[in-house]
Amino acid sequence: MSAIAPPHDLPLRSGPSFAARYVRELSVAAAYLALLALLAILRPDFFRVEFRLTWISAAPVLVAAVGMTLVILAREIDISIGSAFSVCGVVLGLLARAGVPMPIAALLTLAVGALLGAGNGLLVAFVGLPSIVVTLATMVILRQSLN
Repeated sequence: MSAIAPPHDLPLRSGPSFAARYVRELSVAAAYLALLALLAILRPDFFRVEFRLTWISAAPVLVAAVGMTLVILAREIDISIGSAFSVCGVVLGLLARAGVPMPIAALLTLAVGALLGAGNGLLVAFVGLPSIVVTLATMVILRQSLN
């Protein structure tokens, strides 16, 4: 006899499948891909090199928009993103002016942004405060820190 159990004796995984758990998120991704495909068919000029330069210049806002999309999909709200974005910009500028190499300055700036977001997330997830209250307070605190 073999020590390996035949497939019918393996325990079944319980709970909904990946697709069932993330049907809303997957439907948003599918709609986004369908819109991009439609755009590529109807207006192929949209994807030419000249417009890609616009994507590059808008990359910071696009990254923030993707993060906000995830927050909204989680049925939460973050109104402190503009203030956090500004603080990260100031941090990057200060690090660059201090002579910190740009890759290290970028990583440190990302760490500051991640800490700001993690602070909001901890207060919402573990303390149980409403996200609008937490992010409003964060926005006010960060705006005061820039003045």
